[in-house]
Amino acid sequence: MTPRLTYDELRAMLPDLEELRPLLDAAIHASTPDPDDTWSGSGELATAGARLVDGAALSFHASTALAAFQSHMRDVYEHVARAVTSAGEGNSVAAATALLHAAALEEGVGRHASASGFADAAYRRVEAAQDTDLAGLALRRKARATRALGWLDESLALYERAAGIARASGDADGLAEATIGSGNVHEQRGRWDEAERSYRQALDVLDGMSPTTPAHWHALLNVHIVLRSRGDVESSREWLDRARETSLGLEDTTSLPFLKNAEGQLFMAGNDPGEAEARFLEALDATRTPFASVTIGLNLAECLLALGRVLDAAEQTREAERTAITGNAGTKLPEVYRMLGRVAATHGNPDAFVLFERSLALTGGDTGHDLERAQTLQAYAEAERAAGRPDAGAELEQRSIALYRRLGVPGMRRRWVDCFDVPIPHHQDSDSSDTQD
Repeated sequence: MTPRLTYDELRAMLPDLEELRPLLDAAIHASTPDPDDTWSGSGELATAGARLVDGAALSFHASTALAAFQSHMRDVYEHVARAVTSAGEGNSVAAATALLHAAALEEGVGRHASASGFADAAYRRVEAAQDTDLAGLALRRKARATRALGWLDESLALYERAAGIARASGDADGLAEATIGSGNVHEQRGRWDEAERSYRQALDVLDGMSPTTPAHWHALLNVHIVLRSRGDVESSREWLDRARETSLGLEDTTSLPFLKNAEGQLFMAGNDPGEAEARFLEALDATRTPFASVTIGLNLAECLLALGRVLDAAEQTREAERTAITGNAGTKLPEVYRMLGRVAATHGNPDAFVLFERSLALTGGDTGHDLERAQTLQAYAEAERAAGRPDAGAELEQRSIALYRRLGVPGMRRRWVDCFDVPIPHHQDSDSSDTQD
């Protein structure tokens, strides 16, 4: 008998407990598309939540997932026990260090809320001990975790506090990391002028340090990204070259997925999706984190769509969706559903709006996601016009423009790449605002 319980139904049936996360991840791996939808238009609109879960297959995958989770938690508990022992001996620095090791383990598997909690506990431990460098590190780790959770206001405030501590104590490494982190938050919001200022401030600090560290190529690459995002594609090339050279000088292999992804985006900006595909594939093969895998996978899907390979683009996007769910990279899901909507619209599916609405629902009421929301409204407008609904398209475009202007973004996004330099139509009402869905 064909299983009829969907992943969404399974989630609704079970309590929302962190302990069940490995089981839900296993359920994705044990799920299959609904065969009734495979050859229908509704199948193209289905998300991971509509996949069917087989109990027998789930039992097999759950055993493997549980074993991996138990091994992970055993390591976390060892660090917690070490923290307790150190605290009992009056060694707050050792206790905080152990808690930060636990935070790193949790961050490594995408458990960002837990990572934030451990980093906060570490900060409270060393705050009283007045170890400023370790306190700054704890704040930076908490800031990184909250950014991954999409809590951008809190993340920025934490990075700024950490930068203040590092500046006062003369911790150049900490100051550079905190300033780059602030730039990351500004960049995620589409505030590229502020982001560039942060990255250049970090470079001012890093240029005075010896030896060169990986943070140097991070900052150089980030300047490249903000310049390209503003549409300064030619200016951005130099910064990517400098980032590559710095990374090669350090023999830092961790840079490969980030550099190759940036190269792919640069080829997309130059209207060369064929070359871009090769770079994205190299980047995807080298990445080791769920968030990066989803980011690069979606860039590859957009590249495939630009090449007219619609089915390949759909398959790649659905793989990104599964990775986002199982890798706790949920902040990427609005982008996932926007891409699925674009794929469905390219196929001429008149109900592609379902996927755009799902993307909007995941960003509603959260100003930290305004840039994602503006991009979804823009893509939604294009799909509606292509479907023969010009009035709906015009209304969606107007809402998109209002958000871009509110963010101070210089233009609308190009169709195939993150360059926001498409001129905004002058006839639009600059006072119009986006309504919540």
